[in-house]
Amino acid sequence: MSNKTNIALAFSYVMFPAVAMLLGWGLRGYIGGGPFAAMIPGVFVALGFSLIFRHDARTAAIVAMFGALGIGYGGDMTYGQTLGLAIKPETMYWGLLGVTVKGGVWGLLGGAVLGAGLVRQLYDRKTLSIAFLLTVVAFYLGWKLINEPKLIYFSDPVNKPREESWAGLLFAAAAFLGYVRAKSDGPLASLPVRFALWGALGGALGFGGGTLWMVFGPDLPVDQKWWGWWKMMEFSFGFILGAALGLCAWLNRGRCSETKEGDTPERSSHWAVVGAVAFVALMFVWAVPVTERAIDADAGGILAYVQKDIDRLVGSFILFGAVCFTVGVRSVPAAWQIALTLTFFHTVLDLVGDFTGPKPGSGFLLPVWANACLLLGATGAFGIGVARIAKRANPVAAMYLLLVWACYAVATARTFVRREYLDPGDGPGFAALFFHEHPSTFVMQVIFTVSAIVTTVYIVRLRRRDEVHA
Repeated sequence: MSNKTNIALAFSYVMFPAVAMLLGWGLRGYIGGGPFAAMIPGVFVALGFSLIFRHDARTAAIVAMFGALGIGYGGDMTYGQTLGLAIKPETMYWGLLGVTVKGGVWGLLGGAVLGAGLVRQLYDRKTLSIAFLLTVVAFYLGWKLINEPKLIYFSDPVNKPREESWAGLLFAAAAFLGYVRAKSDGPLASLPVRFALWGALGGALGFGGGTLWMVFGPDLPVDQKWWGWWKMMEFSFGFILGAALGLCAWLNRGRCSETKEGDTPERSSHWAVVGAVAFVALMFVWAVPVTERAIDADAGGILAYVQKDIDRLVGSFILFGAVCFTVGVRSVPAAWQIALTLTFFHTVLDLVGDFTGPKPGSGFLLPVWANACLLLGATGAFGIGVARIAKRANPVAAMYLLLVWACYAVATARTFVRREYLDPGDGPGFAALFFHEHPSTFVMQVIFTVSAIVTTVYIVRLRRRDEVHA
């Protein structure tokens, strides 16, 4: 292979995940925040690696789930007040340090889990179950020892202090990496550590560097109404983290190409799926209210003392993710549905909330039954589509395209399906409102569109490559 060809190939390895995560991170911040929305960039980059390395369907399903949930973990951190500190001159350096640390932790844990998914065949299901159980225990320890007492605190300690969890996720990453490394050997065993370190670097540079848009953007000699500096931070965060993970994949392409399916069963474990759903429902619907009632009856007793600890664990994405991983590694169909349908569900959930929300001009005040029909209908149709595509011989590209454009469609609906646009009454028309009242939304939508098209081009090229060599 010539140097020119080698450089072009390396560029593709880096740019494909970079643009895909730019799109995913931008969508994540627009159509829903939190850990579930952070699954969007995670599944985008994971499916991209499966296309690059020609994964079979079973491996791709596992990698997609590991990527989605692994990147989703970081969404459990609060960072709004940290960004607020960064844009104030008197606290700028502490705020920038905070977002850099949180971005590094986000990339560290996300990269570790994604890397483990790429070498899934090294671990049996028991090893993975214990590894994810350890993340829950380690998360609690880190939160309890550092975050709860605010030993190192990156939010506003005076104005409505937020509960942080970055140390909990840092401990979880260390426990996960230590255990899976101890339980594996051979040339592939170091891959989770490599992806974790590159992810930490990309996350730190992406979040810390991206925040500079918010710090210095308002002073740039541009028309400020056209630029949303928070969105530019999100785009930059996704691009740099994706590029770092892509560079790691390029540097370790020999190892990544050796990945193959593990001991995942071909048939679906339906009872495992039912059991997991029942467990999550039990925790979120029954356990928390019952615990709160018991605490109220025992005011000042031991239950009141541990209330916050119980609530923090039961309501955390780290526990939810552990349950999903336990199910997904036992069922390929479940892995596909967790990675894609669960991700899409939360985009529609956020859209429904926006339609009925209190923001002026956005809400339609739809009745509950209409909201439910929209949510369940869209999610059900998407889930059926995922199930049908999963039956194909080479479903990865189609899965990727389905999720990209479904998420793009939800984001576009959130942009344009607004009451003030559709029924302006005596007010200004659509063009006047959109380009004069919300011009930064236009720039954002253009970036969404261009990055979605670029991502699609990469997907189609890789699919055609596989068809030629089939």
